[in-house]
Amino acid sequence: MKKEAVIEACYSLLSNTTPLNTDCGKICGGKCCKGDAKTGMLLFPGEEKLIDPKISIALNKNNGCVAVCAGVCNRHRRPLACRIYPLFPLIYNEKGHDKIKVVIDFRADCPLTTGEYGFDRRFVKAVKRVGKYLLLNEETARFYRQLSNEMDEYFELAEKLKLNF
Repeated sequence: MKKEAVIEACYSLLSNTTPLNTDCGKICGGKCCKGDAKTGMLLFPGEEKLIDPKISIALNKNNGCVAVCAGVCNRHRRPLACRIYPLFPLIYNEKGHDKIKVVIDFRADCPLTTGEYGFDRRFVKAVKRVGKYLLLNEETARFYRQLSNEMDEYFELAEKLKLNF
């Protein structure tokens, strides 16, 4: 499957669900819709051609593409990272098989991560399915595995330091 088709399939999985059954941007003033080259949303391979042209694309320190938004975009053309925020479908290996569990993205600066709010179950399930779809293309799978490894390393370090996330 082509990388653009994988990303579009992921968009479709998330098209009718959001973290809450209400506009969560009203809770924080839309923090997730603002950023710069350091705090923007990472773009998955092939995504730069699919997102709203109003969204700027910058390179971050790791030479990855990030979407930099001023707070207004066509929601149907927003990046995948925006759609799954503040969660992440972490991939791990169990008995030689890829498994996916949905975790809170430690990079997220979002009030929904405090535990005070309950995520919509349909949203969590859709984020998990996104993880499965990202494995259908070699390039998106490689990028996704790299992000998962970074996330896993962070959680291991947090555990060693007894940090709670």
